[in-house]
Amino acid sequence: MNDDSSVEGHGSIVLEGVTTHNLRSVDVTLPKGKFIVAAGVSGSGKSSLIIDTLFEHSKSIYLGALSSKSLDLGDGDYQFDRIAGIQPPVALRQRDGGYSNPRSTVGTLTGIDGLYRMLFGAASHPVCPVCFGPTGSDLLCSDCGVYTEPHSAQHFSPNRREGKCLHCDGVGELVGFSLDRIVPDPSRTLKEIWDGADSGTFAVPNCRKVFEAMAQDTGIPLDRPFARLTEEQRERVLHGSDTVYSIKLSKVTNDFRFEGILGFLERAYRNASSPARRNAFANYLASEACPACEGGRLRTESLMATVDGHTFPQFQRDELTDSTARLRDALAKGRLPGQVRELAKEIVKQCANIAQVGLGHLQLRRPVVTLSGGELQRLLLAQHLASDLTGVMYVLDEPTAGLHDAETDDIIASLRRLRDLGNTVIAIEHDEAVISAADWVVELGPGAGSRGGEVVFEGPVAELLDHPGSPTAKALHSPPAVRRTAGPDGAEWLDVRSLTRNNVEDQSVRLPLRALTCVTGVSGAGKSSLVASLHEKLTDALKGASGDVEGIKHLDHVTYVEKRPIGRSSRSTLATYIGIGDHIRDAFAGSEEAVEQNLGRSEFSTNVVGGRCEACKGLGLAEVDMTLFRSEHVVCPECDGRRFQAHVLEVRLDGSSIHDVLSMTVEDALAWFDRLGHTKIVKALRVLDEFGLGYLPLGSSTATLSGGEAQRLNLAGELNKQHRGGTLFIFDEPTRGLHPADTRHLLALFERLIASGNTIVAIEHNLRVVAVADWVVDVGPGAGRAGGKVVHCGTPEELRASGTSASALHLRRALEGATAAPARPAAPLTSTPTSTAGRPVRPEPAALLRAGADDPLPSAVAVVTGCGGDAADGGVTPRGLTVASLTTVSEEPALIGFLVKAASSSWASIAPRPHFCVNILSDEQADLARAFARTRPDQRFDDVAWAATADGCPRIEGAFGFIECRAAGGYRLGDHILVLGRVLRTGTDGDRRPLDRGELGNASAYGWMAAEEPAETGATP
Repeated sequence: MNDDSSVEGHGSIVLEGVTTHNLRSVDVTLPKGKFIVAAGVSGSGKSSLIIDTLFEHSKSIYLGALSSKSLDLGDGDYQFDRIAGIQPPVALRQRDGGYSNPRSTVGTLTGIDGLYRMLFGAASHPVCPVCFGPTGSDLLCSDCGVYTEPHSAQHFSPNRREGKCLHCDGVGELVGFSLDRIVPDPSRTLKEIWDGADSGTFAVPNCRKVFEAMAQDTGIPLDRPFARLTEEQRERVLHGSDTVYSIKLSKVTNDFRFEGILGFLERAYRNASSPARRNAFANYLASEACPACEGGRLRTESLMATVDGHTFPQFQRDELTDSTARLRDALAKGRLPGQVRELAKEIVKQCANIAQVGLGHLQLRRPVVTLSGGELQRLLLAQHLASDLTGVMYVLDEPTAGLHDAETDDIIASLRRLRDLGNTVIAIEHDEAVISAADWVVELGPGAGSRGGEVVFEGPVAELLDHPGSPTAKALHSPPAVRRTAGPDGAEWLDVRSLTRNNVEDQSVRLPLRALTCVTGVSGAGKSSLVASLHEKLTDALKGASGDVEGIKHLDHVTYVEKRPIGRSSRSTLATYIGIGDHIRDAFAGSEEAVEQNLGRSEFSTNVVGGRCEACKGLGLAEVDMTLFRSEHVVCPECDGRRFQAHVLEVRLDGSSIHDVLSMTVEDALAWFDRLGHTKIVKALRVLDEFGLGYLPLGSSTATLSGGEAQRLNLAGELNKQHRGGTLFIFDEPTRGLHPADTRHLLALFERLIASGNTIVAIEHNLRVVAVADWVVDVGPGAGRAGGKVVHCGTPEELRASGTSASALHLRRALEGATAAPARPAAPLTSTPTSTAGRPVRPEPAALLRAGADDPLPSAVAVVTGCGGDAADGGVTPRGLTVASLTTVSEEPALIGFLVKAASSSWASIAPRPHFCVNILSDEQADLARAFARTRPDQRFDDVAWAATADGCPRIEGAFGFIECRAAGGYRLGDHILVLGRVLRTGTDGDRRPLDRGELGNASAYGWMAAEEPAETGATP
């Protein structure tokens, strides 16, 4: 492995001899500053090349200067001979663990919430805190004679005393135990209610025994339905009585009073000692909007404040397109005070970037955890569009996943804007419009798995179209096929009314049975909401509640196959995921040799002690600890990679060992087990083979599967659970992550399911699937509040001929062989200052980096400061923390990096803002350094002199130097976060000397600077 990342004059990124996963010594050259697409069938090696090798290696190289620990940063087991010309990498993935906070919203993630708080703090006029009437310019209420305080950003933060609703503590809702959840079916008896109670709740023995004693004493029959109890009896069941009963538990008699189901739950929940214990009560909890703030989270005075006639909650709950239009109109007509006009322009700019990537229907209050992976990736893309980073390598994983064709053009324009800033943009994509718009295409293949891993083509897209051996070129030349049949005439029908969820209100659909129906519409139109309501209605109808459904008699089952990630454990294999692992072990355990040796099924498992190789724990690979370097995995020398002990491997089933069988491909195993008559195994393997996964070995780890392979495996796993006729299958974007060449496998499986008497309803954007459907339900016409309506319910031909929606337009273009219009060329962003010659002016950190020392940063003591507060107060409270391993990451572009504790509350308050300042302390500030490391975060600036930077960040006076930065990304590294900053401005005091870590006493490479911060309410260590 040879890294030559510092080659002079490189105009390209060069990879040679890449053998990661299924890649076969791949050599590719990627031109810098271009929009590049990695294409190929699912499982061909695209992710292995771009993400697992290029991105992971680039990340480790650019982070490698920080400390010896960063040499072990690679997430993948990549292998190559040489990589040259790499750039600072940024990966915009569809989902990772960094965005799982349930309180994180679109507004907090993007920082727009903070901008609005500052806008309202500066531009809104306070109301009277007593009568809520208007106040004068002197803040005096003429009616009450009461003065009020002027507004600040804190008055619009639900996390600050000045702004939060005291009734709900700024949460916006009240959570309590619900009778409807405790007794969901009033026809059940008291005994049935207790028998069905969740473990750890009121079903515990002492509560039940004292209840039964109370019921016997007061004459409450346990076999009477709850609905038939008297009001007095219900009161006693729910709220208890004052009578004390002697109850014997475990040979010990104690006195108890029945406190009622609600009383017990409230006390037990209040006294729960851990989150896991509190989760036991989750099924009985319900939330409702706070009656004081009506879900607005702020106190009444803040909720009533307005800017241009609109309140803060209105901007939070309205769709971004609507709120941005109002703000833009107020700017154009001069209705905003002069001091907030620039702030309002920044809000409009950021919201416009979000709208351009197809997310204008989102609300600022929308929780991040409810976003799809594609929506999250595009939201992050919008943030980078607002940055001024240049010379960066952006890697995106299917940026158009989940998008309608009508929205793809805007994504292409956004990617080109990133390119025009001077960046290299690499997208893994299957979308034909994106591939056609690329400057350069690298296609992997020709097949998947062991049949792929080679470069089929690399070059301009114009040359790709003439390449005879390219599956992608074939797809680009081939328009969608026409529908299979003449239509569903004469079919039996399913009519469903009153479909309601989210933006879908009281809609009706008519669906043909034993046919394929596609649900289409732009992102946010309401497709998922419509289908979720459909699933709920059909499920209820199958249970007997068929008031809104006609034709349910033709259905026996309904199955919702949602898109969800599969398990990525190294122990999860293809065989175990598809559910045939136990059958294979049973087959071997039943063989004559196994019976003679008294070997059971557990001896043929790699997950339990017994027959597996204990040297590698059944993985077949042994980990070699390289100390300072990334650990390596080699073939286990004990079992030679065969996972099992010798006596287990000696057992043969029709001449093959358990290792031989797990090494078989799906195709080979299908024929082998079919010959042996193992019908259950054959049934499952046949589905995999029909999905085009016949090349995968049974023992291959699910952790090594590509996104498209994982998607098909997930679908196959669900379909193996149901194969009877009369089932309605609901699929959520089944072609997501699939190459056009792979889609035919899915359509063939759909054909077989329909021929067996089943019905398919699929949410789908892929026009190749929509075009061959029997029926189309188009939802729209727009997104969010502009959507939610069924605008078409008929055949694809009818939609194509007379429809006016975006789906109709693009289906018409596709079937007529016309291509969509090219994406609008976007002018490069101009947020980077330019020189008189028109070239970008880049900050020069050299004066700071080499003043007084050759390179003072690695050993210098630094304090990072920002205007964060509680991450939601508008950035008016100074915050700061000491950091470790400060280093120069790149000089072109100018990037610095440092490590912070992931649990740091100070960094959590600074991080949401786009700017921060790195203060290099002088040798006269040792006490200040210790104070910032040891005192509570809210006390660190008590005696510190500071001035605000141009971006409003605190700059500590008397320091050796400063580096003002724009946040350029963060990487989670174990219990730390690596923060990258784009250098904007630097300065140094030549008369001072930087403070060295060694001057602070006993300090290691991290030392006390990376220690956990004391809590704000905790004692000073």
